[in-house]
Amino acid sequence: MTDSSELMPPSGFYESTLDWIKQSQNEQLLYSIYPEIPIPDVNKNEEWQLLVDKPRFSNKAFVAIVPNGRVLGERAVISPDHKLLWDVSVEWAKMPPEHSVFQENKLPPLIRTDKTVALLTHPASKNYYHWLLEAIARVHLLQMTHIKIDKYIVNHRWLPFQLQTLVACGIPAEKIIQPYDLFHLQARQLIVPSYVNLPNSWSCHYVRNLLLPRRAIQNETGYERIYIRRNSYRRVINEQEIFGLLEKYGFKSVELESLPLDRQISLFYSAKMIVAPHGAGLANLVFCNPDTSVIELFTPSFMEPHYWLLSRLMHLDYNMIIGNRENPHHYWSGFDDMSIDPKQLEEVLSCLLS
Repeated sequence: MTDSSELMPPSGFYESTLDWIKQSQNEQLLYSIYPEIPIPDVNKNEEWQLLVDKPRFSNKAFVAIVPNGRVLGERAVISPDHKLLWDVSVEWAKMPPEHSVFQENKLPPLIRTDKTVALLTHPASKNYYHWLLEAIARVHLLQMTHIKIDKYIVNHRWLPFQLQTLVACGIPAEKIIQPYDLFHLQARQLIVPSYVNLPNSWSCHYVRNLLLPRRAIQNETGYERIYIRRNSYRRVINEQEIFGLLEKYGFKSVELESLPLDRQISLFYSAKMIVAPHGAGLANLVFCNPDTSVIELFTPSFMEPHYWLLSRLMHLDYNMIIGNRENPHHYWSGFDDMSIDPKQLEEVLSCLLS
């Protein structure tokens, strides 16, 4: 029997699942896995630009057991006392009171299960970086608890890299529940791992150790130096000129979106030098060998520290070039294109190769 109040929007929110644990006064519902981890120090002064208004710690990593916890679609987790758990229900660019669940007049009908169900949804699950180093990394937290899980709620999109990584995690198709718009499930035990806000040592090593040993990786001769080409947003508009320069240094051009997962892993494992505009394909830096040189290209309107941090964690030689903003996008600066000064690129290359 459904309590009519359960079909109303939540009566408020907890900013953190840890706040709900504290209110419940039941520490047995919490598995503390890793503490907050500070990011590394910068190696070069220009790297400070990447850290303006950015977090300096990776989140505390935990797994919470939420008895009779509820999941609404891909977007919301609701506690037994009918409040939103905001830190695992994040809608980007919104504060907790602005969450879309509070705009609902009535929630969809409730489905109940006596199963133990784990939550692995992510607001950007179709993005290769967010999937690999944030969604999949959370599997490690679940595994650390040794809780027997019957089902997993995963908002995947049937993309090959998603299906392959789920198999590698030991999550078969028959254990996956795919949420939909009117999905509203209450589980006897809802198992909720914390979100991964930044690359960190445990998330990177879990993903690397999960995927590298399962593949017969061979060095790809001729791909020791690669340039990652983008065909959608955040393009290098003078790419023909830039790649003409890179070709003189023995670079080959690669479009990662067209390559299967195994080939992407193999290319990055083989590379000694990588030049790329900021983008999700650089998640593959987790498969590089130490001392690989990386040159990340930015538009000044959109600079994020994820691949700098990933490079530091994997002991890579990180370098960055900030180009000029081109074709400003009306919706989001992350869609802006860029142009890169070939002289500046050649200076960096000469320094690395000297």
